[in-house]
Amino acid sequence: MNRSLLTLIPTLAVATLLSAGCGAVADAQPRVAATPVAQSAPVTAPVAQSVPAAEQASAAPLPKSAPEPAAAVQKPAGAASTGGTDLDAAADGLRPFLLTPAEIGPGFAVGDEPRPDPAQPAICGGPGVVAQFPYAVRVGAAAESPSGLVQEAISVYGDPGSAAAAYRASLAGMDCGQGSVGDKPVVLAPAEDLSADLPYDEATGWRLGGEGFDVVMISVREGEVVMNFTVLAPEDGLPALPDPLVVAQAGTQKLLG
Repeated sequence: MNRSLLTLIPTLAVATLLSAGCGAVADAQPRVAATPVAQSAPVTAPVAQSVPAAEQASAAPLPKSAPEPAAAVQKPAGAASTGGTDLDAAADGLRPFLLTPAEIGPGFAVGDEPRPDPAQPAICGGPGVVAQFPYAVRVGAAAESPSGLVQEAISVYGDPGSAAAAYRASLAGMDCGQGSVGDKPVVLAPAEDLSADLPYDEATGWRLGGEGFDVVMISVREGEVVMNFTVLAPEDGLPALPDPLVVAQAGTQKLLG
């Protein structure tokens, strides 16, 4: 895989899947057709078929010994950040329920965990969701292969209302035809409602791209949980990666049952 893509993906995922606000970037040329997310990357290594363990774990509830993530989301008096042992412990309790590289498909290895950055603006401009909604349990995982990278990011808020507000802010941050990730212009196809394929409270997909890369993103909300999936490939390389919709279905099923 083009190593420059691996350096781009942490910034890209934070900027888009945890974004808010809208802006525009001049002179960005469209590179991505507004095709349905489910068709944008044909299944070459379906998650559900590659490793049966994903199905076996799908109905398993969070272990009773694990902390309740929503209960850990409390704003300390006078605090300015989300750090703290309770949030860290809650995040650790969620890690076993994230997709592993083997569950994503053959040839994938562990990549760098995505780290939320409150200073990262939304793709369409304005403050990102991490800055707007700092108090959440956040955890993620990534898997990379020579063909591209798959990333999963989970945010658990203190209540469904806060999660819904953060989800709406994320959608607003992707509601433009042209935006930027850092100094890189990107073009976004219109958002697609994926609730028929992902039967949770809310589910939305996007396809976007820039010079040298193409991306499919899927965001799902159920109650106080927001799950984000990013599939990144070199330009025109998405067909070589697992279907993003299948990845999202396996990831939501494993965590939410």
